[in-house]
Amino acid sequence: MKKILLVVIFAVSSLFVIDATAQEQPAKGNKVDGEKLMTTRLEMLKNELEMTDAQYVAFEPLYREYRKALGRVSDKGARVKREELNNDNVLKVISIRLSNTINTASVKQKYLWEFAEIIEPMQIEKLYRIDDRISKEVRKIVQYQNK
Repeated sequence: MKKILLVVIFAVSSLFVIDATAQEQPAKGNKVDGEKLMTTRLEMLKNELEMTDAQYVAFEPLYREYRKALGRVSDKGARVKREELNNDNVLKVISIRLSNTINTASVKQKYLWEFAEIIEPMQIEKLYRIDDRISKEVRKIVQYQNK
């Protein structure tokens, strides 16, 4: 598992590119290349879940759809730095975070049955576990890059 995390950290770190033409956000020159990140995720999942070629062909478009669905249900209002939290906004932020957790769980539950048509139940358990780890590592790297 440590090997997986090291590969994730390395892969995600290498996905940051300098956006020399970004004029809208001059203070934030680093961004994640979404397609490269998705490709890296898919390659890792194919290997870690030991998917057959037939499974992967069916899995890849469904996984892309799944990741988009997760992105749509996430309220970005929960992204507040600790030092910006205060008694006036903290309850709202907590409420948004809890809603995000509920919404994310709903998406995962919906796709559980769709993934079950393609991959084995133990592969699904591993998928959710690895996908959560990748997401956590990406968030850490993005936070570090934006400091």
